[in-house]
Amino acid sequence: MLVQTECQTEGRGQRGTKWHSELGKNLLFSMFVQLPSFPIDKQFQLNQAVSLGLLRVLKKHIPCVQIKWPNDILADAKKIAGILIENTVSNNKIKHSIVGIGLNVNQMKFPEEIPNASSLKLLSKRDFDLDALLQEIRISIKEYVLRLENNRYNSITADYLKNLYLYNKASTFKDKENKIFSGKIVGLTLGGRLQIKIQNAELVDFGFKEIEFL
Repeated sequence: MLVQTECQTEGRGQRGTKWHSELGKNLLFSMFVQLPSFPIDKQFQLNQAVSLGLLRVLKKHIPCVQIKWPNDILADAKKIAGILIENTVSNNKIKHSIVGIGLNVNQMKFPEEIPNASSLKLLSKRDFDLDALLQEIRISIKEYVLRLENNRYNSITADYLKNLYLYNKASTFKDKENKIFSGKIVGLTLGGRLQIKIQNAELVDFGFKEIEFL
């Protein structure tokens, strides 16, 4: 099941942020996903599958597209899409999930408070048919989710890391205590925590509210 809207009045992102979208210009939709007996400790695998499904379509239309952990899509280091997944859990299994996606498509201007936003049209210099693009994305995400049903967890994680923003590159971060440090993203834990090797070669993992990219 997929539900789409042309306008959001309370669009949400991570960390309590708002999702801004011009009426009728972008894709704003939610997908109902149900996987039989999907263990809760693998919930981030669903995030990976959805991100890769979306990424595969976008790569056909624009260059330099990457996944920014945990749930953004960047093009030329600017945000063009966000993913928010809410799970319903019972007996350590995920009964079903609602996958919400906002994708900037034909919007050309964004509020001054979000200077790092972009869109497919800004990057490709052409208009997109929203309905056709949505169907292409729906099919691609479904194919990646089916890989989870077939227990192809390792291949999904490998593809995710290959397309991860700043993966294995020297970068600067800030932790929840506002301490700035350098390190390299080297992997993910089973639960989706980001593994960073810091300057003294120590391996530390972080949750999404515990680290900020600088």
